[in-house]
Amino acid sequence: MWFKLSCLRRLWPALLLSPLAFLLAISPDCNRELFLILHEAGRVAPGAFWRLLSVLGDWPTVLALLLALSWRRPDKLPALLAGCGMGVFLAIVLKAGFAEPRPPLVLPPGSVHLLDDLPGNGSFPSGHAMASATLASFLYYSGMLRRGVVLTTVVILVMLSRLAIGVHWPLDVTVGALLGWAAMYAACVWAWPRGWPEGLSARVQMALLAPLAGQLLWLLYKSGSHEEYALRLALCALVLAAGCWRWRRLRQV
Repeated sequence: MWFKLSCLRRLWPALLLSPLAFLLAISPDCNRELFLILHEAGRVAPGAFWRLLSVLGDWPTVLALLLALSWRRPDKLPALLAGCGMGVFLAIVLKAGFAEPRPPLVLPPGSVHLLDDLPGNGSFPSGHAMASATLASFLYYSGMLRRGVVLTTVVILVMLSRLAIGVHWPLDVTVGALLGWAAMYAACVWAWPRGWPEGLSARVQMALLAPLAGQLLWLLYKSGSHEEYALRLALCALVLAAGCWRWRRLRQV
């Protein structure tokens, strides 16, 4: 009995998402109708609200936040790198392979009230849902935050934001969240569960500040047109500044 309860605690995201993903996959009409219902319901909140929520599913932003979280749990750095690498790889390959058109390109004109720029890549699966689930899974399985209800609520809100903005189908966000959870869960269980030597982890963390600086320069070069740009910029700059301060302190020890 204890073993079954333990399995349920570890695998509940899959038990929650898999039946819904299966239902939407075998019923394209249900997938389409659910999108229209949830997209229309999303109009109760302003577009800025949904765009800001989507920042928690933006891969560059999530990677910056995960780097900062790894400072608290350096033993989980290998899992973080493996899980994120797997997630990004799956997102790129599946989007290119399925090349699923996004809702505004399929539905009749006027059906979708697009709240942001329409991405040029495929719709399936949702990279934002995948990234937010990866972040939530890392927090949960690394033991930093055991409030599963809170983490689930955040991921669901990010999923809904992609529907409200009008750039994803329900199947996209459901499968994306499932893959993000699975990638990070597998990494936390099997990717060097005892971590790397402390010195190696610290050097890798410091090396990761270079691409983070490059990301910040890119954000400064390619300014956004909506309010979420400022949030991405602030989070990236804050993590970079904290990382440089931490690096300086470590060198002084």
